[in-house]
Amino acid sequence: MSLNSMNDLNSVPMGTNSRKVRLSAESIKVVKEKAREVFGKDVRVVLFGSRVDEKARGGDIDLYIMVTDKNDLFGKELRFLADVKRQIGNQKIDVVFNKDKKRIVEREALKKGVEL
Repeated sequence: MSLNSMNDLNSVPMGTNSRKVRLSAESIKVVKEKAREVFGKDVRVVLFGSRVDEKARGGDIDLYIMVTDKNDLFGKELRFLADVKRQIGNQKIDVVFNKDKKRIVEREALKKGVEL
């Protein structure tokens, strides 16, 4: 099942976003701003993986990005990554888009991730 409307995006249950994350406030700001610029104002971005584990070290930046407009996602993803890396440095960033809430990666991101 894919998310096709803003109502779907707003009704997606999320892990708590009061947890600490291992990403600077400036990096969070850049990710959120660039996501809105590239994917639209209704985009939701969830940080998940090792960056939400205070005990972990290093690690790439795993982002689960929920969009309503899925046109040209490949091109938009390339632009988003280039814009973010230009501002925060050349870090490894993995992006997963909302496609099917039954996928394990999506369930884990929604369950354990932190919305930015």
